[in-house]
Amino acid sequence: MALIAGYGLAGTGVAVAIGVLALPALAWAFDNDSGTFLILATLLVITIGIMILLIALMAITH
Repeated sequence: MALIAGYGLAGTGVAVAIGVLALPALAWAFDNDSGTFLILATLLVITIGIMILLIALMAITH
């Protein structure tokens, strides 16, 4: 539901952001005992967040 609302209100970028941020919660709910998907989902969210912050920093300093 949040993906539909995000896409309707602000477009594809917000829908993708909501989907990426939902990965750890999804992994927490449906992961097996090893926790591998939870760790990978958290690392993916952190990596994408760092990339977005670096792009914003380049845009500000340019």
